[in-house]
Amino acid sequence: MPLPLRNSPAWAALERHHTDVEGLHLRELFAADPDRLDYLTVDATSVYADFSKHRVTADTIALLTALAREREVEARRDAMFRGERINVTEDRAVLHVALRMPRERSLIVEGKDVVREVHDVLDRMAAFCEKVRGAAWHGSTGKPIKNVINIGIGGSDLGPAMAYEALRYYSRREMTFRFVSNVDGSDAIEATRDLDPAETIVIVSSKTFSTIETMTNARALRAWIVDALGEAAVPLHVVAVSTNLEAVAEFGIDPENAFGFWDWVGGRYSMGGAIGLSTMLAVGPDAFTDLLAGFHGADEHFLTAPLEKNIA
Repeated sequence: MPLPLRNSPAWAALERHHTDVEGLHLRELFAADPDRLDYLTVDATSVYADFSKHRVTADTIALLTALAREREVEARRDAMFRGERINVTEDRAVLHVALRMPRERSLIVEGKDVVREVHDVLDRMAAFCEKVRGAAWHGSTGKPIKNVINIGIGGSDLGPAMAYEALRYYSRREMTFRFVSNVDGSDAIEATRDLDPAETIVIVSSKTFSTIETMTNARALRAWIVDALGEAAVPLHVVAVSTNLEAVAEFGIDPENAFGFWDWVGGRYSMGGAIGLSTMLAVGPDAFTDLLAGFHGADEHFLTAPLEKNIA
């Protein structure tokens, strides 16, 4: 069992170093070491990180990397990429990196190639998105879909909502995207007040299809659709991101329009898979693939770059 972090030798060395540098000014650091820009900047996967404008020195970097090695960060990182169960509280693998691996890669976890499973879902998502974006998917009245409402909470909301705001420039601008997470009914009312149900698809994002907040909002928006278009409209206007196909079907959603994900990824990281369905609808499958490629490039940098030049 390793020592508690604050009792470790590497931490103690950093505390002593902090005392040495806490009074230094950046002007002093640059005057004493004009080359600090060379070793305190990292350029990787289109991300440029400049640490030279912080009160750090070459000794700081050495001490920080010594702490990382003492805490076995590299070994834990490598174990994560191998699919080992590094989530000890839930006894699970942590494989958001698998969501971003290209099709030609393979990662076998407990006898299954999880990369192949990921791309099977991504392919189904892409086919669905092409239909909606290409006006080949019609609602119950024959109108094409112009509005998308994502219902989720936590990572099922934060990741897609953040990505849409960040990537809005690349989105299909004639479409409207809204995100509902607050269990307060006003959130759903505001999301729908100026939309036509006949032109709207609702994405219900809940792995178990039982999350109280998500399902409360899902039932509210289902009622909004049914009141305007009738019960038969539900399969054409509601899709699911879930693995509970029985509950999905009971809700009135066609299980063919349910996109699954796995217990080895959670939170905002899950937006690289089916939780990112609204993102793919907004920017299109090709741009979503580019997004995953950028994630993968960052993953590869984290995996391969030496600690001294590792942005993560």
